[in-house]
Parts: sequence; C-alpha cells; structure tokens
Amino acid sequence: MLDFNEPVIADKSRADEILQRMDFRSSDYCFGNMFIWRGRFKVRIAFVEGFIIVKLENYGRTFYLYPAGEGDTESILNEMYKDALESGNPFALAGVTPVMRERLEEIFPGKFIFTEDRNNFDYIYNSEDLIGLRGKKYHSKRNHITRFMSLGEWSYEPINAKNLPECVAMNDEWCRINGCAQDKGLSQEYCAVREAAKNFEALGFDGGLLRLYGKVVAFTMGERLCADTYDVHIEKAFSDVEGAYTVINNEFVTRCCSDYRYVNREEDTGDEGLRKAKLSYQPAILLEKYYAALPEGVLL
Repeated sequence: MLDFNEPVIADKSRADEILQRMDFRSSDYCFGNMFIWRGRFKVRIAFVEGFIIVKLENYGRTFYLYPAGEGDTESILNEMYKDALESGNPFALAGVTPVMRERLEEIFPGKFIFTEDRNNFDYIYNSEDLIGLRGKKYHSKRNHITRFMSLGEWSYEPINAKNLPECVAMNDEWCRINGCAQDKGLSQEYCAVREAAKNFEALGFDGGLLRLYGKVVAFTMGERLCADTYDVHIEKAFSDVEGAYTVINNEFVTRCCSDYRYVNREEDTGDEGLRKAKLSYQPAILLEKYYAALPEGVLL
C-alpha cells in the first residue's frame, strides 16, 4: 500500500516543489490548504516517484485528488486504485478539473462517471481587475470602499508576529458574533483559521489586516499557488463595518498579488450569499470541478 501520512510542516518544501510546478490553479493543490484543513477532511499525503498523492474524506466517503507530479501518471493512478481496493474503499477522485477530466478519459476511456461539484468551483480573478476595480461593473465596489474610508481613522498593515494575536482575537470575536459554536461548518472554519495563524510563518503565508480607530476589523491570509496564481485562503471582516470586506480584499491584492496574473479566491461551498459576493467580483475563470468515480463492478 502507499505510505499515507498526515501532512506536517516538514513536508512543505517537498510538496511545494511538486505542486507549484504543475500550474493547476486549483486551490486543492496548495500545501497550505492541505495543512490547515487536515483535521476537517482527514487529509493524508504520500510521495512516490516524483508525485504527491492526496487522500481525504468528505461526506463520509474517501476520495483521492488527481496525482500531481511529472512522470507516469497512469502508473500512479493504478497505484491509487490498488490502495483504494486494499483499504476497502471505492476508487473515486474529487476536485477533478476539466484538464484532469480530459486526461483521465485519455488514459482510461469510458471508465469513469463524472459528477459536477458546483459548490467547490474555484473563483479565479484577474489580479489587475481586483486591484483597479475599473469600469461600471465595479461601481458598487468603489462605493463600498468610499463608505468604509468615510467611517473614520483607518489603516492597513501586513500581518506579522506582533499583530498576529490581534487577528486571532478578532477571529474569536467574529465566531462569537456569528454563532460558530452552533454551526458545524463555521466551527471547522474557525479551527482552520487558528491553524493558519499558529503556523503562519512556517507555512510561508502572507497576510494583511485593517484597523478602524485602532481596532482590527478585517484580516486576510494567502500564499503563492503556482507561477501565475495567488491563493487567498482566509478573509474575515465584521459584517457591520460597511465596506470592510471590499477594502481588505483590495488592499491585500494590491500589495501582495500584483506580480501574479490571477488570484484564486477559492469556492463558495454552496452558500448563496458567498456565491453572490464572489460572482459580483466578475471572475475571469470559474474553475469547474467534478467527482470521478468508477461504476460498481467496473475495474480500472
């Protein structure tokens, strides 16, 4: 069987070397995400023959990600299939993008059934659009920024060891206000944010925060995904501070993402409010994702 283990910080450099060469642009292929969500999704990784293989659990089922690496992909997929059989699980892949789907069909024509996973489509934007907010389509965003700036004395600053505890405290307060203790999804997100803060420097994250009259009212964190894409993992703001979400987005992307063509702001998880907000920023790419499963009785 493949040697799967929970990801640890020591895996980061090896994983990044593989993942950042692939140019998949999918947020699933970012070590920071694998690490901070490892508890929620029971993420396990294995390194074999220049590939990184990821196994996770969701909806009570075991899934694999399409293997990332350079070499004999068909052989690696067969090894994954054997691992599933030996573990007593059906062989199924999650987060399959159109490019990966095409490749699976080339290697194993007609074997897989593909099911669209709309809730996990990635929203990918042109960085210059998020920075400039030019044109009629961003008129409301510019208005949000103007209203925030009219609230009073505000400032932006990069997250560092000194102000990071204030972000943790804001996350605690945000969760109290939004009832994380009574919402399983928000509770899991709370834990992921805590993991990100605890390992901020070791994970190589960038971050920024907003202050209004000295109090932190918004913060965000992210990291390089691949050569032309930056991934924003976390964005928190108090909803009663008008324009805070818009400003933290604009300020952070302006300072940290201008060297990248794209910014991946990840999925909406099926939340209608979040979907509306992410669509309002006019994504350049709505990265489709699918589940790929072998029908019962079909062998690879």
